[in-house]
Amino acid sequence: MSEPTANKAPLKLDFNERADSQPRWLRDFQLDVDALWRYPDRSQLEQLMAADMSLAAGSVMLTNGGDESIELLYKHCKLNDQSLLVPEPCFSQYTHNQMVWQNDTTFTPAKDDLSIDVEALKANLQADQWLILTRPNNPTGEYLDDVVLVDLIEAAAAKNAKVFLDEAYVEFACETAPINYAAYDNLITMRTFSKAFGLAGARIGYIFGQPALVEKWRQIAMPFNVSRANLQLATAAWNARDEIKGYCQQIAKNRELVAAFLTDCSLKPCPSRGNFLLFETTLERKSLLGRAMAKADIQIKTELGGLPNAVRLTIPENMDRFMAVLQAVLKPELIAFDMDGVLIDTSQSYDQCIIESVKLLTEQMVTIQDVAAVRAQGGFNNDWVLTAELIKNQGAEVPYEQVVSTFQSLYLGSEGKPGLVEQEQDLLQQPLKAQLFGTHDDPKTAVVTGRPRQEALQGVKQLDIEPAFIVSADDVAQQKPDPEGLFKVMRNLTANSAWFCGDTVDDMQAGTAAGCICIGIGATTTAAKDNLYQAGADVVLDDINQLKTLL
Repeated sequence: MSEPTANKAPLKLDFNERADSQPRWLRDFQLDVDALWRYPDRSQLEQLMAADMSLAAGSVMLTNGGDESIELLYKHCKLNDQSLLVPEPCFSQYTHNQMVWQNDTTFTPAKDDLSIDVEALKANLQADQWLILTRPNNPTGEYLDDVVLVDLIEAAAAKNAKVFLDEAYVEFACETAPINYAAYDNLITMRTFSKAFGLAGARIGYIFGQPALVEKWRQIAMPFNVSRANLQLATAAWNARDEIKGYCQQIAKNRELVAAFLTDCSLKPCPSRGNFLLFETTLERKSLLGRAMAKADIQIKTELGGLPNAVRLTIPENMDRFMAVLQAVLKPELIAFDMDGVLIDTSQSYDQCIIESVKLLTEQMVTIQDVAAVRAQGGFNNDWVLTAELIKNQGAEVPYEQVVSTFQSLYLGSEGKPGLVEQEQDLLQQPLKAQLFGTHDDPKTAVVTGRPRQEALQGVKQLDIEPAFIVSADDVAQQKPDPEGLFKVMRNLTANSAWFCGDTVDDMQAGTAAGCICIGIGATTTAAKDNLYQAGADVVLDDINQLKTLL
C-alpha cells in the first residue's frame, strides 16, 4: 500500500451528467460569432432532426433543456384544464412543477421493488389526462419494454388521454429497434442533449410527435428559447451521433460491471438502462459511502425524495478512481481496530489510571470530562503522554519516567494489590466477533493500538481473538496520529483498501492519512461525533457491534 496521493479533479456523479470526459467532437468545435447579433431561428435544425428521424416536417421542437419541455407540459395542462398521472418514483422536476403549477395530479406509488405499477396506471387513466412515462426512469433506471410501452400508449388513447414520454436517458439503453413513434397521435416524446451528448451546461432539449400536437406546444413556448450559440452546439452534437453511440455503449458496459459488483456485495441495484444505478442500503452505509466518496472528491446522490435509504451512482467512463472508493467501502481487504475504547472498555482501567496518577503525583483531582477534553484535542493517543499533560495543566512538574511508573503500577497492580486492568470489559460481542475474527480472512483483521506490546497481547488474549497482525506502541517510531502503524499493517497484509475503527481524533487522523475508510466508535454526544467527523471519520457508530450495519 503506497501513501495516498493528492486528489485529482472533482468527479461529479450526482446529477447524471457526462461526468468525466468531454465528447471528442466538442474539442474541435468552433463557435461562429458572425450572426450572434441576430435572434435565433431553430427551424433549420428542427427540420434536419425530423428528416434524420424519418418524421414529418413540424414534428420536432427544440427547447431550453428537457426542463422546459416538462414545464411546457404543466403549462399546457393548466391552460387546458387537463390532469396528469405520474408513476412514482419520479424525476424531481415533476414534483417541482406540480408544486409550482398546482395541477390536478394523481401520483401512483411504485411496487415494493420500486418498479412502475403498470396496472395501477391503466386503472387510473382518465379522459383529458396526460400520463407521464419515463424510460429509463429516473431515479431507478427502469426501462419499460416496448410491448408494455405500446400497451400503455394505446390504453391512454382508448381513454382519450395522452402520453408524455420522457426519454432523457434513452441513448444509454442502446436500443436497436425503437418503437414507431410516428404511429401515435397521442404521444409527445422528450429527449435532451444534456446527458449522452454532454451538453448539460448548454441547456438544449427537444420534443417530437405528431405535428398538430407539437404545434400546440410551440404556441406556448418562448419564441427564442434556444440561443444561436446553443443551436450551433446542438447541430454539431447531432451530427456526431455515431460517436455518442460508442460512448453510450461504454457506459452501458461499465454500468453492468458496477451492478455485478454491487450484487456481489449483497446489495440489490435496480435493473437500469440509464447511465446510473440506484440501490437501497442502511442509513449508516449510505452515510459512509457518501462521506468516503466526498473525501476522494467524488459527488454521489444520497438524498432522493421519498427514498431515504437510497443511493444513486452516475456511471463514469473512466472507472478506476470511482471503483477504488466503492471497493474500499463495500469490500475492504482489511479491517483494522484500535483496542481501547473500541474493542475493550477501558473507562475503569486506563481512564481511571490517568485520574489516580494525577491525584497521586499532584494531590489534585481531575475528572473523566477533563480526560476526554484533552484526548479530543488530538496528539494524546498515548495515555502516559495524556497523563503528563494533565499533570502539567495542574501546574506541576513531574519527570515523565515517574508518570509512566506510577501509571503502570496502578494498571498492572503490585503484590497484594490487583491492578485496574482487571476492571476491563469486552466491548466486542458475538456474533460480530465470529464474523470478523473467525477462520476466514476475508477481510483480514488487525489491531493497531497505542498499548505496549505485552499489554496489546494481553488484550487480544482477553478478547479471545486472533487478528492477522498486531501493531503496538513498541512496534513503531511514531504513534497515532502518525499513520506509520497502519501503513505497516497494510504492507504486511498486502491490503490496498482498509477500514480503521477508532474512538479518538488521533485514530481518525491516522486513518485518513493512511487512506483508510475511517469508522468512528463510541461517540455518544453530538459534539463528540462532530469532533470525530472533523478529524476525518466517514461514519460514527455508537459502539463496535453496530459495525454489522456496514458489513
